[in-house]
Amino acid sequence: MFNIELFIALKQLKAKWRQSVLAILTVTIGVMILICALSLTNGFEKDLVEKILGNNPHITIESGLTDRIYKYEDFEKKLKEINGIKSVSSLIRGQALINNGIEVKGILVNGVDSKKENINSDIKKNIIKGQLLNNESSIVLGSELARKMGLMLGDKVNIVTGVGTITPMLVTGIFRADFYEIDVRVAYINLKTAQKIYDLANSVNTISVKTDDPFLADSKAEEILEKIPAFNVRSWLKDNKALLSAMALEKKVIFIVMMFIIIVAMVGISNLLVMIVIEKNSEIGILRSIGASKKNINRIFFYQGIFIGLIGIILGCISGYLFSLLLAKYPINLPNDVYIISNLPIDMQLNDFIFVSVSAFIVCLLSSIIPARRAVKLNPVEAIRKNR
Repeated sequence: MFNIELFIALKQLKAKWRQSVLAILTVTIGVMILICALSLTNGFEKDLVEKILGNNPHITIESGLTDRIYKYEDFEKKLKEINGIKSVSSLIRGQALINNGIEVKGILVNGVDSKKENINSDIKKNIIKGQLLNNESSIVLGSELARKMGLMLGDKVNIVTGVGTITPMLVTGIFRADFYEIDVRVAYINLKTAQKIYDLANSVNTISVKTDDPFLADSKAEEILEKIPAFNVRSWLKDNKALLSAMALEKKVIFIVMMFIIIVAMVGISNLLVMIVIEKNSEIGILRSIGASKKNINRIFFYQGIFIGLIGIILGCISGYLFSLLLAKYPINLPNDVYIISNLPIDMQLNDFIFVSVSAFIVCLLSSIIPARRAVKLNPVEAIRKNR
């Protein structure tokens, strides 16, 4: 009976091949668009997180009592003893004005130990011109900041701080983080120079920590707080909680909206199967009269829904994969002064393919319930008599 049910199901779909192809295409397009949309969302989230983590510490430590941290080398040693801590570096963060003799802009200055930053962060990787802080009077600027101020390697600028110091600096490097807010605002100077211009002799105001697993930063922050309770300890997860929550919500909304395309396909499949029931009343009646049970009739329509769904899902996954590869090879560029990133990255994940396929399959299976119920309710004798 299994072979007969499958044979009948496929024969009826073949007889209505135009409608069958249309139903399959609707499922294919829905699955393809959903996979591409989720891949774009994953890529955006991954790229954004990488940029945040590449240019910011996983955990930030500041003094809870004063504006400075003395004996920071001792704290670095204590923090390195904690399991799961990848690197620790001390720095000075402060606001300042940069003056090139023509215009003045506000910047965020990071005073860093260049030897440690070469090892502990992605700053060196982001250098596109020059080098990272080769002397105490050197400054490294973001690419957008340098472009807007017309600065090049070897140009001289003045750094003006809130404590009243005016310090001449020489541009020795330009970096690009591909994160507009960082590229247009951040500058790096030598730690010793920062201690002088911010009047923080033999001290720092921030300790940055990077962990082996960035997504365990909250738990590591709690461990650090137990060791040094008099400090303010913040993880990047808490600092960017609103952004991460918004991205998670965005992914859910995109999935729900794109699922409506597959629901449209469900309506099309249902209409196709209902038309088969209406046109084949007598055939269904004959099947019932020669011994076919209600379960047999149900299976015929379920097989039809399964066949349309499987073909559509397979084609949708293949086309979604190929189209995502095309988008990865030729990414859509975005204006980086408007958006956080410069292009739309792609990150295909197996879980998304599985989740989309299962969801689409369930929807296609549900589309066969109404036609199947209508078919089994037919009275065999009445169905044959009316279609004589």
